[in-house]
Amino acid sequence: MNVSLTKLQQLTTVARCGSFSRAAEELHITQPALSRSIAAIERRCGFRIFNRIGHGVEPTAAGVQLLAEAAPLLQSMRVFERNIDLIGGGALGVARFGLPPLLASQLLSGLAEALFAPGSQAELRAVIRSGPALLEALRDDEIEFFVFTDSQIEPGPDIACEPIGAFSPACVVRAGHPLAGRRGLTTADLGRYPWASSVEPPAMGTLLNPARFTCDNYHVLREAVATTDLVCICSKAFVAGDVAQGRLAELDVPGFLPAESPVLSAKLRNRMLSPLAAMTLERIAALL
Repeated sequence: MNVSLTKLQQLTTVARCGSFSRAAEELHITQPALSRSIAAIERRCGFRIFNRIGHGVEPTAAGVQLLAEAAPLLQSMRVFERNIDLIGGGALGVARFGLPPLLASQLLSGLAEALFAPGSQAELRAVIRSGPALLEALRDDEIEFFVFTDSQIEPGPDIACEPIGAFSPACVVRAGHPLAGRRGLTTADLGRYPWASSVEPPAMGTLLNPARFTCDNYHVLREAVATTDLVCICSKAFVAGDVAQGRLAELDVPGFLPAESPVLSAKLRNRMLSPLAAMTLERIAALL
């Protein structure tokens, strides 16, 4: 007979209650069934665990030692059962996911606010890379999922993609920039000034000025744009506060940028996300 955690729970309950009848009531089993179970454990151990004293019981010397061994096992099991509930509810565990720099600038602060409520034991690991690099990280099991704009990657048949929202791009410069406030700008006007970007914007093609500042941190790019003649394509939501305060200005370039760009999620096909990763993806979608 293997000594299960259930039987260890019976032993500790009998010891704490000092009575088979009270322990049986607490364990929701009959007293004869509990007595038989304890007797079976004693046969397995080869020694008496309890001395019968009147209408009660107390542990023998060997029983005291056995109960001392059982205590940390039961405590670990209680922690394990609690953690099952926390993991299932997304309050515990590790979620590894990826975002390109532009989306990271817009989403990560709001995501942290949404997921790190008091008592949370969650661990988020955000990988910020270009779309192709995130696709490689997904295939290498470095991340569970990533989000991207529809022009960034070409997923293969092993990748499952779903639309989760959209973001609005903006072309911004510092307040006081020669292009700020001008109407009816053209791409030729933009091409006269240096560019700030996390990657070389494919849409610009030959219009991209040879002078450029490439950085995968849009917070750094934003500060650089605010103090130079750099032109930057970023998320409207990311710079909304700076535009409202008059620190940055959004350029009006008809036909240059779409009103919205679709955002999709990518995961390995037929792969289930962990509860925390699924919750993280839901919160990202809600923020878009």
